[in-house]
Amino acid sequence: MSDPETLYIKPTDDTPEVSLSVHSPRSFMAGRSLPENAHEFYNPVIKWVTEHFRNITQPIDLELRFDYFNSSSGRFLFEILSIIERNPKKGLVSIIWVVEHGDDLMLDKGNELKSLLDLSFEIREV
Repeated sequence: MSDPETLYIKPTDDTPEVSLSVHSPRSFMAGRSLPENAHEFYNPVIKWVTEHFRNITQPIDLELRFDYFNSSSGRFLFEILSIIERNPKKGLVSIIWVVEHGDDLMLDKGNELKSLLDLSFEIREV
């Protein structure tokens, strides 16, 4: 039986791996995000974050490591982060935007998101 306070989505060539949990100090989304239907892919993530991030009791690092994402995925990522921003427990969530050294596009996307949100938001080049 799966834990309802955990969401896991296997990656594909066009969708990222998603591993979210209110019980773990680290959650992440990683890979490429070019889903044919971004609403269909991200809707369960949005629903889960809306329902479960209000239940966190310990600090969580949410690591976002994207090789690339299209504009519709970017809108959904912003929506997910906005839900976290509006959460009364947002102080327990740290966003860690991880980019490969030299990936100026993903670095720019991370800086743009950071500037739009009132969240603990760290950008790491690796």
